[in-house]
Amino acid sequence: MLKYRLPTSIILVFITCLLSSCAFGPNVIGRWQQVDGEDTLEFHEDGTFTAVDNMGATVVGRYTLHADGTLYYAVTHSDMQKAQLRPVDTLAVRIAGVKLRPFGNELVISTEDAAQPEIYQRAEWF
Repeated sequence: MLKYRLPTSIILVFITCLLSSCAFGPNVIGRWQQVDGEDTLEFHEDGTFTAVDNMGATVVGRYTLHADGTLYYAVTHSDMQKAQLRPVDTLAVRIAGVKLRPFGNELVISTEDAAQPEIYQRAEWF
């Protein structure tokens, strides 16, 4: 009987890749465009984000994405009047569920206050 053995180095590379992908969670860094709307999201490596809705209102803040897909975020500045970014009066940490679909080109964001999840397509890698 012929036995086939995988080289140890291949097994170690596979395990390292598997563990590192679990440790860091989905890669959301980049610009995202809403599939059925005009909203955009930008996630930066430094833990900041920018969101612009279809009316041009902008919010800026900080986020942390855990390996299980839980996104914690806080809006620090807002421009709801579309005049100038200003600090927000109340800083509240919010939670969203994030799923990155295969190949990392589709982002699904679910929040408690939304009836349906929002779906975004990756527009640009940073």
